[in-house]
Amino acid sequence: MNPEPNLTIMHQIDSWIEALPASLIETAHKTRELIFETVNGVEEKYSFKLPFYHYFGMFCFLTYNRKLNALDVTFIRGKDLIELFPQLEQRDRATAASIVLHRLGDINRLQLQEVLVTAAAWQQKAKQLKIPFIKKNTI
Repeated sequence: MNPEPNLTIMHQIDSWIEALPASLIETAHKTRELIFETVNGVEEKYSFKLPFYHYFGMFCFLTYNRKLNALDVTFIRGKDLIELFPQLEQRDRATAASIVLHRLGDINRLQLQEVLVTAAAWQQKAKQLKIPFIKKNTI
């Protein structure tokens, strides 16, 4: 059973979505809905002025990619999934990788639901095995 939603957080994220360019609002709402439908027990937070989703720790977040006029769905452990899902873009980031959504149809075309399922399973396993996001350098 999911805890009661935090209305303040919901309002902050609703406001964040409504501030996106009109062409991305429906895509953002559908992405948010898909995250909740696909990842049972995911928790929504508003961190760093962005919608963040926690599942066995920090799982993913949404950002507006101004350069591409797109919605980025960024997976914290995304680098581990690039081989399975080449539609993920790492962009010189140590651990994160994103799916770039330009329009509503990209959700299905880029297999967002499949990525969410696989990323959630990996997130849970990595947490159980105590695998860190970034390996520490030992000197």
